[in-house]
Amino acid sequence: MADTGMNQGRLLLSWSTGKDCAWALHALRKAGEYDIAGLMSTTIGDGASERVAMHGIGRATLLAQAGAAGLPVVEVPLPDPCSNEAYEKAMTGFVARARADGITHIAFGDLFLEDVRRYREEKLAGSGLTPVFPL
Repeated sequence: MADTGMNQGRLLLSWSTGKDCAWALHALRKAGEYDIAGLMSTTIGDGASERVAMHGIGRATLLAQAGAAGLPVVEVPLPDPCSNEAYEKAMTGFVARARADGITHIAFGDLFLEDVRRYREEKLAGSGLTPVFPL
């Protein structure tokens, strides 16, 4: 079930399974400015070994968290190991699919990571997805 708010656009939240992204979801819901369409998570592996790329948490936990939040998950599969080139190619494909599905914004729960924020802003410039940093 998606959230509805003042609807500045449809948003996906980058979901690493960690506390920062959970706090970002709380902040987004409290602000009520976006239609939160789901969670986006990069995953690696296949079958029983599939896990979230950022923290190595199992896919079952990812799906349980999404279920508890009442939101669907958009998975972006990555090879293991994953070069920066492969990561950027996968993310370019994700951005194209998200835009085709009417997503206008992507939120990140990064704390105190100005270099990561600049990287995200640079890579999303001109993509049709506006980055949001609710924390």
